Amino acid sequence: MPTAISAIFSGVKKFNDVTKDIEARVDKATLAALRVNQNKLKTAIRKNLRGTPRWTQKGANKITGKNYQVPGTTGQHNSPRSGNPGKMTGVLYAGVGSAKPKIVGNTWVGGVGIGANPNNVKKRPLEAKFPYFKPAVESVEPTMLANYEKGWDSAISRMGGIL
Repeated sequence: MPTAISAIFSGVKKFNDVTKDIEARVDKATLAALRVNQNKLKTAIRKNLRGTPRWTQKGANKITGKNYQVPGTTGQHNSPRSGNPGKMTGVLYAGVGSAKPKIVGNTWVGGVGIGANPNNVKKRPLEAKFPYFKPAVESVEPTMLANYEKGWDSAISRMGGIL
């Protein structure tokens, strides 16, 4: 009789090991798929921060020589101050990032936002006056399910399947 009991315990241990391996692969694929959506959203936000440059001409320097006309501009010297902010750079642009995904309950949670202390002062007024975050979310949101499925499938394929 001890042989039958050991066979049962051996089968349960193997089953538990395989189940844990499957869960790990599913979690890894879910994390990869979530990251795909985060990256798509970050790209869309950064795209909205990259308007046309307000200054179309740069002054003399070692690289460009005397004067340099910014490619894609129409030749005017600069845009009026009352216009849009143009090409946002620096801390605001670099601050677009994603939170590291984590499991809350049984759900993976991750986010995209704009960090860094200087941005806390300017990001809300700029969003109110020149929306860049909300339009990005609205444009990416309809594609999130397809992005997630594609990212999940790609991650599972890289791992050689779930089993």
